[in-house]
Amino acid sequence: MNYKDYYSALGIKKNASKEEIKKAYRKMARKYHPDVNPDDDTAAAKFKEISEAYEVLGNEENRKLYDQLGADWKRYKQGAGQSSDFNWQEWARSQGAQNRQRAYSRTSEDFFGSGDFSDFFEQIFGGGFNMGQQGQRRSRAGADFFGDRFERHAGPVSQKGKDIHAELEITLEEAYRGTEKSVRVNKNQMKVKIPKGIYDGRRLKLKGRGQTGSLGGETGDLYIRISIRPHEIFSREDDNLHTTVNVGLYQMLLGGVIQVPTMTGNVKIKVPPGSQPGKVMRLAGYGMPVFQSENRKGDLFVTLQVSLPEKLSDEEKKRIRDLAALRGEKVQDS
Repeated sequence: MNYKDYYSALGIKKNASKEEIKKAYRKMARKYHPDVNPDDDTAAAKFKEISEAYEVLGNEENRKLYDQLGADWKRYKQGAGQSSDFNWQEWARSQGAQNRQRAYSRTSEDFFGSGDFSDFFEQIFGGGFNMGQQGQRRSRAGADFFGDRFERHAGPVSQKGKDIHAELEITLEEAYRGTEKSVRVNKNQMKVKIPKGIYDGRRLKLKGRGQTGSLGGETGDLYIRISIRPHEIFSREDDNLHTTVNVGLYQMLLGGVIQVPTMTGNVKIKVPPGSQPGKVMRLAGYGMPVFQSENRKGDLFVTLQVSLPEKLSDEEKKRIRDLAALRGEKVQDS
């Protein structure tokens, strides 16, 4: 187990004041909070890291113990010791950490539904804490982040139920129009409303649909990750759709009207005379609905692909040779 540098986690110096520590934590907490970054696992891990750092450095007693540990661990390393050899738990017992009365708030678990402090934290600060005569206590990180006076009570503390994560696959058509699907979670069947325009990989949060909390704690949440099945005609890029259509040689040369598929049925478009293979035509407003935006849609981009005639008759071959001759081109007979 390696030593964790809580000062570096908060981006502060070791002589930082209490107000500087609080300011650094609040700034980083707002940046990495799960509600601000709902689909970012990296941000969630960073939020846990800074919450753990503030749990230690934001409390004078914890900080003093941590600074003492840092000095002892550094001297041990200078004596050619290895981090894996350092007896963290023995050190904690020798400093009386197991018998200290501390307001051990487990910030990220109680206030943000995560938890899972590191092994390093648990070895040094996690064992045998005693609420004793502390009475009602305030969770520092919760209060400092929200700016209120959140009070905790001594004794057993209610715990929020664990969040549940599930996946749901839908079609592109269902993503286009929005739908309602049944999901089975923990032997329970529930209906989930899928908003139109939802993206592949997007997570939906169903508050209070997770596991039941303990000691009267609130129920956890259900997170459903949406997976959109590949479509045989359309590909998606953000809110835009792309498709390819075959156009006859003569329509490409002379121009004409063709039928193009869209998510709401076929529409007619005009192909300009002399269009080249690979030409892209844009149909405004025929793409996907913009997620969580009323009456807005992306565009449909249609790539024209030439469909050449097969099994030409002798008369057709003769006329093509005549056309080639008119353009000064020589056709080699097969």
